[in-house]
Amino acid sequence: MGAFERAQLFKLIVELGSMVATAKALNISPSAVSKRLAELESQLGVQLLKRSTRSIVITEAGEHFYQEVRELSGRWQSLVDETATLGESPSGRLTVAAPAPVLSRVLMPMLPGFNANFPEIKLELLSVDYDDLPLRSADISLARHIEAFDSGTFVGVPLCEYRNGLFASPEYINKHGSPHKVEELVQHSCLCYGKENRSYLWCLGEESVEVKGRLVSDNTEVIIQAAVQGMGIAYIPRMIIERELACGELMSVLTYVESQRFSMWGYYQQLAYLPAKTRAFIDYFRHSW
Repeated sequence: MGAFERAQLFKLIVELGSMVATAKALNISPSAVSKRLAELESQLGVQLLKRSTRSIVITEAGEHFYQEVRELSGRWQSLVDETATLGESPSGRLTVAAPAPVLSRVLMPMLPGFNANFPEIKLELLSVDYDDLPLRSADISLARHIEAFDSGTFVGVPLCEYRNGLFASPEYINKHGSPHKVEELVQHSCLCYGKENRSYLWCLGEESVEVKGRLVSDNTEVIIQAAVQGMGIAYIPRMIIERELACGELMSVLTYVESQRFSMWGYYQQLAYLPAKTRAFIDYFRHSW
């Protein structure tokens, strides 16, 4: 058994939680599993797992090695899938990581069409905080432009542009009226994205206003639902509320002003080649938006 196979065995031990379970999964004896793990540790010169009669505990070195092996395994499978289907339609598992609002409100509306065009691509969607992107284990990560990403490890490509606008429910406008100037927003109930009860600066073209949120949340879905329920005016990207605008649950406020232009980017690891499934996703996303 070579080093790569031993590393795969170690990965399976970690994921199954025991050497006995690993032995059963591989149809070999527990002693063979223990021997191969010992050979891997001897080769690496570090202890990967602390063993007892009842449990295993992964070491710091083991955790690092596991994460790297997990990533390499995914890349290996991608290479196998890609090579096996050269000249055919893109296929295989495509892992997409993005913040929850991007998954549910940007990606989901385009998935029926994507699935119809590329039925052999199996999607795995991971909800990941913006600060943890790009995700190394994902085939592609979606996020607003990241200024300081590791350009030696990742490639970043622009996918689409969007702007923030002001939106409220017809119920709110009927009850409180609509502001006619940006500075009048301070007289209204504003729904602010964030984690603290403080003032927030809303930048709208060449104008800006500091507002105090009646409701503050770091969950975009909460902000949207609060606006739909008539609780105030939200400052959010139009692209994520197309459904609410189409059915009349929300409407534009101060339609003559918009924020600066923002960009949605896709990030993937630098490889000697770009897998066809990733290229298909990038091209389809750009076409959809």
